[in-house]
Amino acid sequence: MSDLRGRTVLVTGAGSGIGRAIADRFAADGATVVCADINLESASATAAALREGGLEAFAVEVDIADENSVARLVSTVVDTTGRIDIVAANAGIMVEGDILSLSLDDWNRAMTVNATGAFLTARATLPYLMESGQGTLVFSASTVALAGMRGVAAYSAAKGAIAALTRQIAADYSDRGVRANAVAPGAVRTPLSESQFRARARDDAHFDELLEGVIARYPIRRWGESPEIAEVVHFLGTSRSAWMTGQVLPVDGGLLELR
Repeated sequence: MSDLRGRTVLVTGAGSGIGRAIADRFAADGATVVCADINLESASATAAALREGGLEAFAVEVDIADENSVARLVSTVVDTTGRIDIVAANAGIMVEGDILSLSLDDWNRAMTVNATGAFLTARATLPYLMESGQGTLVFSASTVALAGMRGVAAYSAAKGAIAALTRQIAADYSDRGVRANAVAPGAVRTPLSESQFRARARDDAHFDELLEGVIARYPIRRWGESPEIAEVVHFLGTSRSAWMTGQVLPVDGGLLELR
């Protein structure tokens, strides 16, 4: 456990799934956690659950693809806590389709929310991370940023941009007291991933078949769990990884090494 009392952690996409687990993990170490999400109701539920456990948290609505919305988020955080020490830039969307089936709108949506959203989050928070003197940015990339997967061209390109952005921020700002790393999860069972498979499934049996088809590709034959990803984000965000920057760390049940 790290002692993060007196420090502020901003988590985007904190309303559910991996983002909620990240918020839980940092709050457990005494940080004030800002639960940011485009869905204020879900962000508020995350923050309320933390406060019920005696932890420090509050919710803010944000659309990470909107420059003004991100600016308002950062202003609220700084006005409330006076600082930003760790940013877990987790928010994003899945857009499916190969190159020939994608519309330009689909492509732009994937790039705007995922890649531009990461850029806007970083640009707005970097001055405060530099001021912290030990600020860290942890992005949520994906295994598809590191290796191709059928049928997710726009999502893959956007997550690849996040991996490149991670390395670029490390190159530009490590000597100014900011570290930037990324986590690259494999298949994680979250409400969002389940809803996507539900949309494809003909019935419950087909749903189970689709889920089994995913994990059959993994040497560790199961889905990842949100707290497992959150643990690595926590590691990258705290002093336990103090000599790491510019890394994109797979957390993928062995998929990339043994595929």
